[in-house]
Amino acid sequence: MAHDRGVPVLLRVLARLATVWALGALRRGAARRTPGTVPPWRTPGTGAAPDPAVVLRCQARRLVRAITEGLRILGHGLALAAFLSAFAVLLTAGTTSTSLGPRWVGIALLVLAAVALVAALGEFRIVWRLRIAQIRRRRADALRHQAP
Repeated sequence: MAHDRGVPVLLRVLARLATVWALGALRRGAARRTPGTVPPWRTPGTGAAPDPAVVLRCQARRLVRAITEGLRILGHGLALAAFLSAFAVLLTAGTTSTSLGPRWVGIALLVLAAVALVAALGEFRIVWRLRIAQIRRRRADALRHQAP
């Protein structure tokens, strides 16, 4: 009979957790609303509309910044791919040369492979940080350019 009392408590805990999860989902859904729409808990502003030329300039700046960021990330991504390819080729050639050919050539190739791997890790770090900064900047722009 003692187990019967534990079931309602467990159900209450699960119901509370489901309620907290649902409220969090509703808050996250509010962040995904289309730009330019006013959240239901806000009253739209009554101020004058912004100058179309200023809006156009802001949009042009954002477009140029997005293209520049994308090209920068692409360039570092290509460098990362090149270093990883060099690492794979040098590692294969170094291990083969170490076992079949002159050992000093194989060791030199393995050292170059290690250098290429270190360079690839550095490029990966740069690409990772640039992408995180791009995501954060886009979120900040979305927050900044929401309708009041």
